[in-house]
Amino acid sequence: MAHASIKKYGQVRASSISEMTPYEQINLIFSNIIGRLAATKGFIERKEIEKKGENISACILLFGALQDALNFDVEQGSEISDNLLALYDYCQRTLTKANLNNDTAAIMEVSSIVKEIKEGWNNIPASERSPAV
Repeated sequence: MAHASIKKYGQVRASSISEMTPYEQINLIFSNIIGRLAATKGFIERKEIEKKGENISACILLFGALQDALNFDVEQGSEISDNLLALYDYCQRTLTKANLNNDTAAIMEVSSIVKEIKEGWNNIPASERSPAV
């Protein structure tokens, strides 16, 4: 059953990402980071070092994608983007240290930060989610 779900997710992911709105793509990145961090905590606890490293590396790259998506246009409110850039950088640095030290508390700290940002992201009104044409 789980194998079928994973297979279906892979098909959906490959075929629909390009059809997603930027809002949905960012939401998917947040969800992916949260899921990977939960798995990483388990990998550390089970001493699955290779999988831990792979997941942390993937999360760091996903934070890079979030950084690349930021809009620094002053008219659009670059202060928020500046703050998110600093926060994403902090998360990347914290994950790097967590990887070196097998620190589950640091993993959970970053997960908590991402969950809070995602909650705010989910509260963006639907009318504001699509970019202006």
